[in-house]
Amino acid sequence: MLIRKNTKGRRSWGRGSVAVETAILLPLFVIGILTIGYLLKFCMVSEGVHHSLADEAHRIAAEASLTLYPAGFESDLAQRIEGESRGEIGSADVGRFLYRVPGFSRGGMAYSDLIAVSVSFDTPLKLPHLFLGEAYGERTVLCRAFVGMQNAGPAKPFSEMEEDESGSTVWVFPRAGERYHSEHCTYIENQPREVLLDRNIRRFYSPCKLCGPDSKRDGTLVYCFPASGHAYHTGECTIVERYVIEISKEEAEKQGYTPCSKCGGG
Repeated sequence: MLIRKNTKGRRSWGRGSVAVETAILLPLFVIGILTIGYLLKFCMVSEGVHHSLADEAHRIAAEASLTLYPAGFESDLAQRIEGESRGEIGSADVGRFLYRVPGFSRGGMAYSDLIAVSVSFDTPLKLPHLFLGEAYGERTVLCRAFVGMQNAGPAKPFSEMEEDESGSTVWVFPRAGERYHSEHCTYIENQPREVLLDRNIRRFYSPCKLCGPDSKRDGTLVYCFPASGHAYHTGECTIVERYVIEISKEEAEKQGYTPCSKCGGG
């Protein structure tokens, strides 16, 4: 006796299941490809923003010895970024601009004349609109102003270059006090110092539990105690009553500071 199997229904069911899976997975696949494409586009736009930002920061850093403050820098930078984006950026905003700000490392080493610029921007992403309508980004540049021309002078012999010139810098209280001090003066040894928040400060110091400066962005002025403290603080923190900064002895005398009677000012 011959028995025939009905395979027609199975073939139809198989073709139907493939069609259903394709109808479900194909849109997801297409959305995934489009998402990757638009994210790559966002990365390109972000790099363009960074290029414009770095170029403008380089310009004002090079002109720092001739300009006290670059008036209109924020608006000019935002216009340049939006203009060079060719419509790929909805808006650009200069959220933070610190010009020639001093700072200190944990060991008390000074690095001054810093320039910090931060730009936030948004890019409209058309697809997939269901998941992401627009993307936001932020780029930051930190550099040092070029002010070497102000210190130009006659050439020194090698023997003079080896001499210790640490006495040319002094420490003062910008909010209080009329004296300038040496680095190891007991009046300033345990005082907080004004610093520019960056990843090194976050690495060596922990945020103060009283004022909570951990929410502050890099480039913000904070205060720490290099000699004894293990935390950084905001300027409004009750622990920070007054702080010290490092300036040149010549500048201190121009501002009316006189030598400390205890350390002699260096």
